[in-house]
Amino acid sequence: MVYLSPSQLQKFQEDGFLVLEGFLSADECVTMQERISEIVAKMDVPLHCRTEFSTQEEEQLKAQGSTDYFLSSGDKIRFFFEKGVFDKEGNFLVPPEKSINKIGHGEQGVGGQEKNGCDLCPFQALARSLGLQMPVVVQSMYIFK
Repeated sequence: MVYLSPSQLQKFQEDGFLVLEGFLSADECVTMQERISEIVAKMDVPLHCRTEFSTQEEEQLKAQGSTDYFLSSGDKIRFFFEKGVFDKEGNFLVPPEKSINKIGHGEQGVGGQEKNGCDLCPFQALARSLGLQMPVVVQSMYIFK
């Protein structure tokens, strides 16, 4: 079970976020990376759903805000791509596995009670340590760097 120190909890309350070095073990990180590699290898995104990710509000609303692919993503795995990785017809200009900005939303449901190959319990325990009574992991993201 994850227990935060009083100073960590205070830092979270002051800043609204908390950096936890070593929260997952090296083995857990490798397991997560392997699971993501499996998901990417099986990726099949129809041409009309190939969405370029943007942090610019106008671009994001235009590309994602009104699409069913994005709006229905709460319980599904969705792929969001870097800018400039598609030609005008939506075909990949780079290898698909090199085109992804992030995988988002419902991947915590992949593999039953696992989150990308990692047990959900540490995440729920962390949320309890922050004061949540009945935490549920409803969405997650894997961001490629």
